[in-house]
Amino acid sequence: MNDTGHVTPPRRDYCGNVAGGSRTQNFIRKNQLDSPAFICLSCFCIVLGLICTLTITLLIITQSSQTPHDPDSPQAYSRMTSKDQSTDIRFRLSPAVKPIDYDLYLHPDLVQGTFSGHVTILIRVESKRNYIALHQKDLNITKASLRTFDREENHEIPIKDRYTVEALEELVVTFNEDIPDGMYQLAFDFEGALQPDKIVGFYASRYKDEHGQNKVIATSKFEPTYARRAFPCFDEPSFKAHFTIKLVHPTGDGYHALSSMNAESAVINEPDLGLTTVTFAKSVPMSTYLICFIVSDFVSVTAPARKLNETETFTISVYTTRAQKDKAAFALDIGVKIIEFYTKLFRIDYPLPKLDMAAIPDFVSGAMENWGLITYREARLLYDKQTSSTADQEGIVQVIAHEFAHMWFGNLVTMGWWHDLWLNEGFASYMQYKSADAILPDWGVMNRFLPETLHPVFITDAKLSSHPIVQTVANPDEITAIFDVITYSKGASVLRMLDNFVGSETFNWGVTTYLNQFEYSNAETADLFRILQTSAGNKINITAIMDTWTRQMGFPVVNVTRKGTTFTLTQKRFLADPDAVYDPTESDYGYKWTIPITYITDQNAVPTLIWFDKDAPKLEIKLPEPAEWVKFNHDQVGYYRVNYDIQEWNSFVEVLQSHHKRLSISDRTSLIEDAFSLAHACQLDYTIALSMTSYLEKEQSATPWRVAAAKLKDIDKLLASTDVLPKYRQYLRKLVDSPYHDVTWQVDEFEDHDTRRLRSSVLNLACTVGHTECLDDVGEIFKKWIDDVRDVRPHPDIREAVYKYGMSHVGKEAEWNVMFQRFIDETDASEKLNLQRGLAGVQSSSLLSKFIGIAVDEKHVRSQDTFGCLLAISRNPIGTPLVWDWVRENWEFLVKRYTLNDRYLGQLVPGIAASFATEIKLQELKAFFDKYPEAGAGKAYRARALETVANNIKWVKINSEKIDRWLDSVIKW
Repeated sequence: MNDTGHVTPPRRDYCGNVAGGSRTQNFIRKNQLDSPAFICLSCFCIVLGLICTLTITLLIITQSSQTPHDPDSPQAYSRMTSKDQSTDIRFRLSPAVKPIDYDLYLHPDLVQGTFSGHVTILIRVESKRNYIALHQKDLNITKASLRTFDREENHEIPIKDRYTVEALEELVVTFNEDIPDGMYQLAFDFEGALQPDKIVGFYASRYKDEHGQNKVIATSKFEPTYARRAFPCFDEPSFKAHFTIKLVHPTGDGYHALSSMNAESAVINEPDLGLTTVTFAKSVPMSTYLICFIVSDFVSVTAPARKLNETETFTISVYTTRAQKDKAAFALDIGVKIIEFYTKLFRIDYPLPKLDMAAIPDFVSGAMENWGLITYREARLLYDKQTSSTADQEGIVQVIAHEFAHMWFGNLVTMGWWHDLWLNEGFASYMQYKSADAILPDWGVMNRFLPETLHPVFITDAKLSSHPIVQTVANPDEITAIFDVITYSKGASVLRMLDNFVGSETFNWGVTTYLNQFEYSNAETADLFRILQTSAGNKINITAIMDTWTRQMGFPVVNVTRKGTTFTLTQKRFLADPDAVYDPTESDYGYKWTIPITYITDQNAVPTLIWFDKDAPKLEIKLPEPAEWVKFNHDQVGYYRVNYDIQEWNSFVEVLQSHHKRLSISDRTSLIEDAFSLAHACQLDYTIALSMTSYLEKEQSATPWRVAAAKLKDIDKLLASTDVLPKYRQYLRKLVDSPYHDVTWQVDEFEDHDTRRLRSSVLNLACTVGHTECLDDVGEIFKKWIDDVRDVRPHPDIREAVYKYGMSHVGKEAEWNVMFQRFIDETDASEKLNLQRGLAGVQSSSLLSKFIGIAVDEKHVRSQDTFGCLLAISRNPIGTPLVWDWVRENWEFLVKRYTLNDRYLGQLVPGIAASFATEIKLQELKAFFDKYPEAGAGKAYRARALETVANNIKWVKINSEKIDRWLDSVIKW
């Protein structure tokens, strides 16, 4: 036995005899090699060997002629069950079998928590074969059949065998002989479980109604690879087909059924007394991940939305539990405005006869763009003026805008395979800002693109563990993992940049052409760029430009030097770790980008665009007239950072201190973010970044404050283990004092949207750094609320801060218990999350340990909220080691509940470790990953976590003394 665990085959001679032990060799040892007997025997062996070789060759040829050369052949599937053949596993279905129509019947049993069903799939077989493979997972297939279709005489084809390949999540049906190309009906009967703990596939969700009674609904979440958990199907985005759905629901008690299409008929007492079977209209061609089923007792509010001709309408509805019907009005109003905006922008009507939105009590994601029936977490759809904050309200607008954009990007036109997921998510993430900004122009939504989308993805993309927008994915774990900040936020950011440099008119025309050309079909990244090229003309090569942004990871920092009126620009890859080493040859573009350079000056507020080619060593720009300052990357539309020489940075410090409004809100925001990020990467002295904050006393816009506060709090966390922290906090308390007194804890109804958003950033920073008046005020508001038996709560805009900092500053066990009971009794999803985060702020290790146990108890915390609760506790310095120890001890429990395919589980440990800044913690993290090497969808997050902690350690060593010296220079003791 060799070291791979296989038995080493004995060495044989040409006749197949075992060397050293055969009768022939024993005979040879006893006789002379030239004896007549030996010569005769040798001739016999040679002839016998030739006969054996010829026979084996004929068998191989015969077998090859009978078995198609298909990696998905039954023989290949049999090999795949062996661990030794794991490298042969393929996760793509054969393109030679295509679904055309699904006729699907589903009967969920809400009492037993199970479902049964039958599906008949009309398929087109494009080459003869003796098997068919499709997807299924966790289903019990009780019957299978194949029947010819559209022949003069149709007949059933005997099935030889059917079996599952668990590693592929596939079902294989084999036949005794090849079936010719043509149309067939493939049918299955099946059973499954409505698993409430997985909340993917077809599952049960529970809630308490207005009378406190337990209610159960059945709902679905299929993206990306979970439709196969509900019915056998060809569960890949390119296999679009028509769907005819039949759903069974209980008769009476308000129960009904919803699906992607409109209901056409309902038969009462079918299949049994007390049940109703609803048949829905046949769908347009769509991918399996976009189908949705709901059986519930929800109620709805509805409104008409106008089509492109403005004379025809279709119905938009919002479905909620009966007790929350009044919270649906805002979403309905926004939904109508958003859908009408997109219809006009794309000049393409929404193609289905209705569009429903449903608020689901248990939902793994924020929302899901099922065609015709979009599902949401309750907190992401329902708005109540009494409980929802201004931030909640804006979040609802953006999530609706995001999901509605998918009706065109993803649903009407779908990516051919998951590596082009950004065509769905990048577009929707960008369009949510464009549409929200258009229908609510006074909110300044587009300014918040920077802190909410661009800046967070910069953090990820500045690491060696990042990945390109377009990347290879194969198995379900890799597919799930690609639903990340790169796909969503970098995708949105490069589209925003593309829109800007080609011009919105050209961009919109190209997008409309793209949607028309590929409607009800699938597209790739190259298709979009090719069409946009036609729209843009020959002035620029869109594919060549955009490939540098989509097909390599990372982004550049543009370094600017000035000599008189001439500016010299160079580029290099930006990495957060100053010591990071990489090989430029790993990228086809050498980690160089073709960059749209835009700039404004104090003399010219209209931006100028100049191209910096990836192959050019530098770019020189000569101004037509002298300028005091030049701001490159106007409004930070380009996906890059800019670093200036010290003199230019000091000019910006002066401009911000004297005339900050000469720069736009986005330009002020980008200067702050660039300065702190460059300083973090040791490419700029921290004195510049910190000096830039001195103007904030006069800043009244929410977005610059939001970015500055986040950067300042990040430094606060990293300095936590140093003796610099008290001095640093003293500086921040002085910095935030004037803004604190401007915003106060008092919310006035006449305030504009931006002022309300500003308040949150200022109050949170002030409380974080121990601003005495802030803590005293919040403690007083908190105690007044806790002691109020009527439970009159603070204004929604300050509520989360009051709960968190009030509990942290004055909350003890008695206050915690009162707040916990209110948390248990709360039925509003948004408010429940506020209370949950507040409970995590208590300064008691025993109460926090207790809360960790509660976080995984589904009687108190829904499974979808467990990770958020654990992360909230971990952000409390007292809670960080408690959560970290608990997760390490209970990792197997979490994996069993959520599976490694859950990307939110994959993000948990990196989230906890984000504040680690010691070598001990880094080694603990490595030890944990070594103990549990299987990462599933969390593989990339683990690599980023290790980079983050290593960078944190390095940051403290490099920067704490520098910041200490700067503080001594600005603080008057």
